[in-house]
Amino acid sequence: MADIVVGVDGSPGSRAALQWGFDEAELHGCGLRAVVGIGRGGAAHPEEADGLAEKAAHLLHETVTATAPAGSSVSATEEVVDQPGAEALLTVGHDARMIVVGARGRGLLHRLRVGSVSTSVAVHSPAPAVIARDAGPAAPPGRPAQAVAVGVDGSPNSLAALVWAAAEADRRGVTLIAVHAWLAAIPFPFAEAPGEIIQALEEQAQATLNDAIAEVRDALPARLDLRRRVVPDSPVQALLAAGRECDLVVVGARGHGGFAELLLGSVSHQCMIHSAASVAIIRRR
Repeated sequence: MADIVVGVDGSPGSRAALQWGFDEAELHGCGLRAVVGIGRGGAAHPEEADGLAEKAAHLLHETVTATAPAGSSVSATEEVVDQPGAEALLTVGHDARMIVVGARGRGLLHRLRVGSVSTSVAVHSPAPAVIARDAGPAAPPGRPAQAVAVGVDGSPNSLAALVWAAAEADRRGVTLIAVHAWLAAIPFPFAEAPGEIIQALEEQAQATLNDAIAEVRDALPARLDLRRRVVPDSPVQALLAAGRECDLVVVGARGHGGFAELLLGSVSHQCMIHSAASVAIIRRR
């Protein structure tokens, strides 16, 4: 059974990712691999490289020990990989159940830096990539688990996201909200479109969502509590709004080209940066 791979670097974001990974591994009944990439190529001497590896292993062990929930049944392994962070995670996680990374800091430049581990993993991982926020799958004491939201536009990757999100919602025992946004489809020059055009676009959007769900119906859990939401807004804003009432937002990766997925206009990248909830980015295998 494939494990969940989590990137650890000692930052608060990576500790949140590790907590999320432990909770998720408990849900899936699988193991967890905590990974730190050190990329020792810049070390001047072998002794310096060995010292870096030793420090990384110590940091990793301390972080895992401090983060593992009391009484957890999850089998966790610790791996120090002699590659830079994102490369290490992609190498170890090429056949993982998912790769989990922490969100970067709140500063805009930090979040938009193309070389960041979270962005690189989200763009290149063939496995589901999760950018974890503070709350994991297990609800904090006193608050029940919240819904899972998924963006659906009928594309192959969004259908894969729908199936993945449905299984995740089923494991958590929560509602799945399937979101389809349609405002961006209003044609120019109808800035204030007549009522009949609005109605036609809304009906078309509802049909698109219904057709997408019907296409993967056989792959959805029978007991799933599925709610359909057609929103007159941009896909990003619709999903960000849903994320304020959910623990997890699931989106399909955009296309196959690395550069195209880094465009700031892409739904997955914008959700990854701005969502209040954790974000899972799914690519059809």
